[in-house]
Amino acid sequence: MSQSRRDDKKFIMFIDETGKPSGNSPFTVTGVVMEYKYSIDGQGNNSALKRKLNAFKNDCFGKTDIHLHLKQILTAESPFSREDGVSVRQLRNFWSKLPNFLSSLEFTIISVTVDKDKLNQYYLTPKDPYEVAFAHILEAFYSLISLHNATSARIVLESRDDYQNLLVQKAFFDIFNSGTVHLNVMDNSDKIKGFVFADKKDPKYQTGLEIADLVCNPLSRVRRGLKEVSPRHVEYGDDNPIFVAIKEKIFNGNPSHDFRNWGFKKVPIVKKVRPWQDNLAN
Repeated sequence: MSQSRRDDKKFIMFIDETGKPSGNSPFTVTGVVMEYKYSIDGQGNNSALKRKLNAFKNDCFGKTDIHLHLKQILTAESPFSREDGVSVRQLRNFWSKLPNFLSSLEFTIISVTVDKDKLNQYYLTPKDPYEVAFAHILEAFYSLISLHNATSARIVLESRDDYQNLLVQKAFFDIFNSGTVHLNVMDNSDKIKGFVFADKKDPKYQTGLEIADLVCNPLSRVRRGLKEVSPRHVEYGDDNPIFVAIKEKIFNGNPSHDFRNWGFKKVPIVKKVRPWQDNLAN
């Protein structure tokens, strides 16, 4: 999706997370932003996104009625195990073709990794990691929909258990209603027309949630200086081909700025960042 100005656009952001908001381990929230008509089925017609995803599933696994969940594919567990009829050759084929597939799709990335150790170290009363992540996600999302002159936007998250949904909802609306020092809620909040918890197999939102799931963990690992994935049964090098393929999709509201100030953040920022190199920790 080009970042030049467009007229009368409707957007939808599918959000996934990796890690846990509790404890001290890193926690990442990633949104993939797409045009509504590109990612949501019309009356009687599959969306362009679903057609591409189904073709990719069929190419890799010989069927389309399978939900792509990165953790299950990484560990070759059901429904991607040998007992399910998925061969090592098919898994290798998936990993070799995934970067080009993701590159071919039209979406923009906004990703925030919360370093909870530093959050607790530098703040006497650290905010909830969800609230920290949503503050930065919404700041970038508002910039994106303003840049594209969007008429409306929606946010979709995979539904968890009731309590987890409640925590997420509270964090989102605390930011949505009050804003932050860097986020004026009056600018674009009126364009947000929906905040949806959807089952991962919801026919309306499944496709977008699958894409968010495929990119969230690799982005988190690369942002922390780690190899993007280590799949079972597959020799995977250190070149981070998924990240290389989708790097240009990371949102940057000002091309003269480092993209780590926009769609590829790690917070809190407590030191001057070095120039980005894909194969080094940053």
